[in-house]
Amino acid sequence: MKALLTLAAVLILTGCSTQNNDLPYPLTISEEGLGSIHPSTPFEEVNTRLSGFTFDKFSQITPEHPESIYQIKRGKNVIAQISSDSSGKKISSILIISPLVKNKYRQGIGDILTPRADLICENTTCHYANEPSVLYTLNPNGQTVREITFSRL
Repeated sequence: MKALLTLAAVLILTGCSTQNNDLPYPLTISEEGLGSIHPSTPFEEVNTRLSGFTFDKFSQITPEHPESIYQIKRGKNVIAQISSDSSGKKISSILIISPLVKNKYRQGIGDILTPRADLICENTTCHYANEPSVLYTLNPNGQTVREITFSRL
């Protein structure tokens, strides 16, 4: 009983908030983009396409680089970053940061890319033949995915 009272006191004092480590729904990176964010989505509409996430916008990081970046967050966790082109009107690239985002084969950051006939690799960069815009950067010591980037440039 004393342990339950102690636990209750700790929860009351510290609060019992969740970390939002889970996504509100599965989010997939593919040749079509990230979930409902597609390459044709105007950059200024990116923050209206996914519900259950927050968006932080960073503009003109340096004078030489007028691009803007949206960070997609779930709670305090950054899920992805979306960069604009130099005009600020179109999506240039999407960088996946969270292992919670998967491809259609259910692979993401920290996972091993399963060797398949349609997987094309050069050094530590791979892509599937039917999805040339989705690039996987692997750790140099193996097949573990270190980074996923979507880019049509």
